Amino acid sequence: MATLVLYPHDLDLGELPLLLGNVGVSVHAVDFKQLRERGGLKTLGAPPATAIVVLPPQHSALAWIADDPEVVAIMHPPVTGAALLASLRTAAKVETARTLTRTAREGEELLEIGRALSSERDLPTLQRLIVRKARELTGSDAGSLFVIEEHDDQKRLRFAVAQTGPKDDGVLMNALLPLSTTSIVGYVAVTGDPLRIEDAYAIPESSPYQFNRGFDDKNNYRTKSILCVPMRNLHGDVIGAIQLINHKPSFHTELESPAHTEEIVRPYDQHDERLLTALASQAAVAMENARLVDAIQNLFERFVHASVKAIEVRDKSTQGHSERVAALTVAQAEAINTIDSGPLAGLHFTVEQIREVRYASLLHDFGKVAVPEYIFAKAKKLPDGRLDTVRLRFLLALEQARNKDDKELLRELLSKVEGANEPNVVADAGDETLLRAMERRYRDVDGPRPLLDQAEYDYLTIPRGSLSDDERNRMQEHVTQSFLFLREIPWQETPWRDVADLAYGHHEHLDGTGYPRKLKGEAIKPQVRMMTISDVFDALTASDRPYKKGMSAERALDILAKEFAQRGKVDPLLLDVFIHKRLYEVTNREDNNPLIKHVS
Repeated sequence: MATLVLYPHDLDLGELPLLLGNVGVSVHAVDFKQLRERGGLKTLGAPPATAIVVLPPQHSALAWIADDPEVVAIMHPPVTGAALLASLRTAAKVETARTLTRTAREGEELLEIGRALSSERDLPTLQRLIVRKARELTGSDAGSLFVIEEHDDQKRLRFAVAQTGPKDDGVLMNALLPLSTTSIVGYVAVTGDPLRIEDAYAIPESSPYQFNRGFDDKNNYRTKSILCVPMRNLHGDVIGAIQLINHKPSFHTELESPAHTEEIVRPYDQHDERLLTALASQAAVAMENARLVDAIQNLFERFVHASVKAIEVRDKSTQGHSERVAALTVAQAEAINTIDSGPLAGLHFTVEQIREVRYASLLHDFGKVAVPEYIFAKAKKLPDGRLDTVRLRFLLALEQARNKDDKELLRELLSKVEGANEPNVVADAGDETLLRAMERRYRDVDGPRPLLDQAEYDYLTIPRGSLSDDERNRMQEHVTQSFLFLREIPWQETPWRDVADLAYGHHEHLDGTGYPRKLKGEAIKPQVRMMTISDVFDALTASDRPYKKGMSAERALDILAKEFAQRGKVDPLLLDVFIHKRLYEVTNREDNNPLIKHVS
């Protein structure tokens, strides 16, 4: 930037302006009163790095001019050649120092922008951030981002983001435009050449591109200077373009009217072009990385759902369970994020943490692939076919009974056995009648035998559910198997490092009575506590379990409150949120389709 020599309109400098112009120094007569009202030298159409001001000794502008950071010297007429030369030398040194400082600052800003862009994975947010940073870096009033995409075997321009004014964070446009050189951005995207336009309204008719004034006419806006550069990826391919409009003295300056725009907006220079080109290169790489992350995430989503389907193929009775648990757990996390008072006010989950617990919820039962299939399908306490064997014994005993009372007692005992074969949701102490059945005998070819053997008695006295201790242990192994499977996935290279550990804990209870690690209290993370509530609620209300009928949501919530929360097994605060915010309603049981809120 060159040094300016400024002086009042009514001051005669003789031939000095002409002489200085011949040596490359700009000399301008200005109205200092108006200049102050506008905000000082920084509001000039082309503010210099340095300024030398010529003012009479008693001029009214002396006081504020002396405080203007752009001014390096104030001279009083008559201006001598020696004094002017000394001032110009001083200005040159100041300008060099400022240029070095500015270059270092801009380098730091580009590095900071690069870090910000590389850390943002959400593509729409990233595109808004790119335009915002480009505008801040160059002092631009407006900006937009365009992306080249393939649609119907034809390349098109997608108008992705538009921003206008320092307070605008951007609007996602998503409009498709022809990829043609007839527009400014189209020309840049097709040719790969940057464009600097001093005045959009003065583009010659012979130009291959023209400016569309539709937005300006509709919004009383004045587009003047334009800078548009291509976005190139690491291979040098153009993937889009960034267009900036109206180069202002400061990014935070608001353009009040078209007249104000005409007054203060200046052209973009080569330095601005280099800055934007550097930023556009960073932006292109960041966008391609974000797209790659999206592609990987989509692939991973498919893998997760394929894994869930693999579970359901082996255990059709729990079809949809994993997705419902995921939906219920995500709903809890999102609800907790809205709480701003009380004991849960300090608990907050990031987008990635919510996605993490969703993956853990979807995959929490994957270890069931290692559990024998007959255990999944076991609807009664006795193994399949065993009750028929017991009934045959009772039939023989009835034939061998000596009197009516004895036969009636046998029928009563059989009814008790059949009733005891039905699994219980809540633990039951059993019935002493079964002991009497073990004591009764019938005769077969080998002699007297008991109506019930010890193994059958053990099955029928299972306090809860339909599984024996051995079968339950085999079933409970699915938690460890899930962990061992999930541990093989390199979660450490993703934002979801704790998926395996979260899934490992979904059967742990706060009082230490859960399994497999007997974790207790604070050792169980809030995400796991939420998943446990979801898992228990869905297991209670599911209508497709072979060992029980589905119960109503009200009954399930009552059991969760009395059998789990009051006994210290699940977190009562989280259960209160689950109940009072009616989060259990996010799944639709009529069509068995989970209303899952995918986190993007």
